[in-house]
Amino acid sequence: MTAHDSKSAPTSTDAMRDIADVPAIEVVTTVALHLMSAAAVKVGLGADQPGGSSPDGPPAEQDLDEARTLITALAGLVTASA
Repeated sequence: MTAHDSKSAPTSTDAMRDIADVPAIEVVTTVALHLMSAAAVKVGLGADQPGGSSPDGPPAEQDLDEARTLITALAGLVTASA
């Protein structure tokens, strides 16, 4: 690819412009969703985990300390965005 190709890879400046066009509420909502999903997996509620959704299977792996950190980050994000 040359610099004159119309399908050249986007530069970092183009990526910054794209992020600047995204409304703040969309960014906050997306990050909040990712934090909630990650916390749910760390608590052991992930459907892909062994025993995550079936009571008969082995117990799901839990990392409650990491889940607490994610939930605290979520609380900070929600507080700061309000």
